[in-house]
Amino acid sequence: MNKRYELSPRSDAADFATGSILAIIVGMTISTAAHAEYRCSTPGSLTQREQRACELARQDTPDALIHYINRMNTIDAGLYIDDYVGKADTERWELARQKTRLEQLRGATATGSANSTEKAK
Repeated sequence: MNKRYELSPRSDAADFATGSILAIIVGMTISTAAHAEYRCSTPGSLTQREQRACELARQDTPDALIHYINRMNTIDAGLYIDDYVGKADTERWELARQKTRLEQLRGATATGSANSTEKAK
């Protein structure tokens, strides 16, 4: 029962295919990020719908952009969120979300202490 297992050509092909797929995914991710920056950096070559998407991407939250793209795609506009969102947009949205969360926590803490003070009276 001490049989040595050797890699079959089939196993090598599977490893090659897996590596190829991973390389394609990495390439697509990199090209998508570069494409997003490119799309909004040339406003003169954009359609009105694309210009509007770039304007919405500059807001503090992605909500308006998501709503706009979903609405436009119901009429087959072919807009994709990733085409208009760069790294700076994502970071700005995250900071705004964290700021909102802190404000909500502070408001809840202030309300909680005011309620406990009133109950103590």
